[in-house]
Amino acid sequence: MKRSILAFVLFVSFILLAVPAINIYFAPSREAIKMEKSFLFNVDFVSRWTAALLYPLGISTDPKKVIVGKDDWLYLGDGYQTTVSDDRRVATEADRVLGRQIGAATKAWDSYLKAHGVQVFSIMIGPNKSSIYPENMPSWARPISHNPVDALLQEAGSDIFIDLRPPLLKAKKTLNEDLYFKTDTHWNALGAGIAFRHFAEQVGKADPNIRWPSEKFYDLIGNAKRKGGDLANFLRLSSSFSDPEPRMFSGVLPVQTSQVDYLTGVILRTGGNPGVGAPSKPLLVRSEGALNKKKVLWLRDSFGDALSPLMASTFSDVLHLHWNRAIKPGGNFAQLVEEFKPDYVFVTVVERAARSAEFSYYPPTVLLAMNGDFKIASDTEVVSINHLKPSADGADFNVVGNDAYFDVSLNKPISAVDGQYLGLDLICADGSLSVPLQLYWIDESGTSYSQANSVSLQLPVGATLIDLRTVYKWPAGVVIKRLRVDLEQTKFCSRIKFKSPKFLTK
Repeated sequence: MKRSILAFVLFVSFILLAVPAINIYFAPSREAIKMEKSFLFNVDFVSRWTAALLYPLGISTDPKKVIVGKDDWLYLGDGYQTTVSDDRRVATEADRVLGRQIGAATKAWDSYLKAHGVQVFSIMIGPNKSSIYPENMPSWARPISHNPVDALLQEAGSDIFIDLRPPLLKAKKTLNEDLYFKTDTHWNALGAGIAFRHFAEQVGKADPNIRWPSEKFYDLIGNAKRKGGDLANFLRLSSSFSDPEPRMFSGVLPVQTSQVDYLTGVILRTGGNPGVGAPSKPLLVRSEGALNKKKVLWLRDSFGDALSPLMASTFSDVLHLHWNRAIKPGGNFAQLVEEFKPDYVFVTVVERAARSAEFSYYPPTVLLAMNGDFKIASDTEVVSINHLKPSADGADFNVVGNDAYFDVSLNKPISAVDGQYLGLDLICADGSLSVPLQLYWIDESGTSYSQANSVSLQLPVGATLIDLRTVYKWPAGVVIKRLRVDLEQTKFCSRIKFKSPKFLTK
């Protein structure tokens, strides 16, 4: 027994001495050596040695994060947006419904942005590496056609979304160089250049006045080497791998940038035109020598890193922010639009994240003042009231209950295309600046009002136009035949002036 205890103590002592010795011996430099517990007793080398042992057999020590492919190609596993599983299944009806929801929300944002002076709103989808190089994956992991992202693009439409898979697949057939890093999830500068050129072609159709980089910008002028990327790092083998790194002509152009913390105005970096990582708070990149003196709000992820020098060369003021910080509930997308007043809003999102729920969130409802730019598409008439008593002259109404509403019929049924705006004119006698309302509607297939076909709004008093394209749940593809305007919190508005609503168009 004593010998067993002694042997155990000696074994533990050996481990306690061996682990620091191994970490010191394999430290990349003397500066990396730290006489701290976190360094001396770090046992990551065990995972690294195990990964190095199993890698030649095509086995990943962390398959949720990394799949080992052919010829040293590594791919992202299911640990991030269930990338592999989603790519390998046929789109379902639920995927198509989500696509329609994202498409409707995106069109609402387009209307919101146009109302705020934005000339072009565009979303570019950066393909998963597996979509461009499936042949190097294990056969069981390869994507199939008409997967959930295909359903998204089909349902959401191509007006705003730019699918970058076709141009990259086309370029891959004619170029000898890879467009993505073998050991990283991202495209390299060559792949990013091809993507940006296609993006320029599509956005240029919407605004022909934008000056874009010439063909020379995209010339390959050499290759460097870099150590293994994020996928190799997941296996703790980044130092064991390397990738060729294309050098583009755009990297030597005399464009000088400065990076500014947008919220504080503090200059963080000046000089050159380096790649910019996706920031978690707004970062303004100003460019001397850009082709266009224009402002861009760019919501992006890490697929924008390699694009950022091209974006800086093209536009003088580019405000960067990770898209999930901007469009999440409580995000600052709308605030940045109103404060920064961009000429263009672009979104760059990797394919596997393009179906994220955040993209189905709606913008704030756009409210406009009535003016001569609008014409009546359909007038309305109040056909019944509830818990409201009109005055003798009919000019206003006293609220006499907790369920006050105006039920109105349309002179003619109206579609979302013909009646994009709803004009409301009401004033509270108590001097309130705004009135909480709930709008109900009956479409051509309905017979009664329902909570499902309703939306709550905080409406300013006076004559106001509601841009219905920015109203959450407002039906885009059906004809409306009845409308009801409910007064919420009626105790704050005991007497009200109300004129029949009007559907208008520009």
